Amino acid sequence: MDTSVFHYFKNVAECGSISAAARKLFISQPALTKQLGRLEQQLGVKLFERAPLKMTAEGEAFLEFAERYLELEHDFFEQISRAGGQEQGIQTVSVGTTARGGKYVGDHTNALISAYPYLRPEYLDMSAEACEAALIEERVELIVYTDPVISDKIEYMPIEEDPLIWAVPRNSVLLEGRNTEGSSQDAPLELEVEVFRRPDVNYILSTPNHSLYYAEEAFFKKYRIKPQNPLRVDFVDTRYSIACSGSGIVLIPRTTALKLVERDRDVVYCTVKGGRICRYVVIARKKGKILKQGAEEFWRFMVTQRFET
Repeated sequence: MDTSVFHYFKNVAECGSISAAARKLFISQPALTKQLGRLEQQLGVKLFERAPLKMTAEGEAFLEFAERYLELEHDFFEQISRAGGQEQGIQTVSVGTTARGGKYVGDHTNALISAYPYLRPEYLDMSAEACEAALIEERVELIVYTDPVISDKIEYMPIEEDPLIWAVPRNSVLLEGRNTEGSSQDAPLELEVEVFRRPDVNYILSTPNHSLYYAEEAFFKKYRIKPQNPLRVDFVDTRYSIACSGSGIVLIPRTTALKLVERDRDVVYCTVKGGRICRYVVIARKKGKILKQGAEEFWRFMVTQRFET
């Protein structure tokens, strides 16, 4: 049985809602519903009554078991980490990361090394496409990058939501007659979807080798937008600089906007009214590949940060 299902079940029980638990876990509601259905099928009992969601007596018994299991799992990995540190010396774990994936692991590396003093991750910076290739060819043991996951030879776990916002130059037709005061990376100005469909909107878009390309394409498909003669630029900082010069709008991660805002202040951060744009940071491994102890501990630690934050 996939042990992550214990986390899934516990979160649904705590949230009292599959949709709320899905948001907390950074997975889709249908995917979480499918996981619960598979668990009920394996156990041969119903754990929840639906509409409204209510835990059954069997569900309450399983929750107690799941909580005990998660405590034992935590104690077990602490014990083997201590034993590994005493007996095995330094272990290197090779991890491919994109810029966004690198930020996630960077934020948690100090805690990782504190928990596993003998682990020494080796982070290799590359594009999302190169990350998948390196993992499949076993040049790295794990990768941390942003979805979508393209290859069917990879299994993955979402670990963090990555909000996206549009950087719009102040001279853009999108902002005509609008009050932009108070808009920020954390509170972007909401624009009607119709303005994004205007043929005179200039889009500065990613090249296909980056994960933002897929986020842009998903946005255009969802809102039925057909950009006219977009400018394709490889590097996100360059796209942002072009937007700041007044030449078009660019979709960037909120974390990137936080980093770049001190450099240029000639853009307004925007999103779609009534909607939100995001992608996910994921950790991935090659299907069927048995990880070494250090890589397995790295995987479990990074996933655990999601459940504890």
